[in-house]
Amino acid sequence: MAEKDIDWTWMILDRTLATRGIPGFSNVATIVTNLMNDGMVDTVYNETSSKPRYRVSEQGHQLLGQIGKALNPSDIT
Repeated sequence: MAEKDIDWTWMILDRTLATRGIPGFSNVATIVTNLMNDGMVDTVYNETSSKPRYRVSEQGHQLLGQIGKALNPSDIT
């Protein structure tokens, strides 16, 4: 869900995590709010939907890139 042009709702995130067997994410709305407060996620408002959607922020992409390099130092992108 970290692709730059992907918007998602917290419900989609909850379903995705559940299908991957990741436990402990019953309160995804709180997790997303915390990510927003830390600048990792941006809120995207759409005229056609009453519910906000979310997107990984530039700061979030930078952090994910740093984590990826730390986990795979030989994988330079």
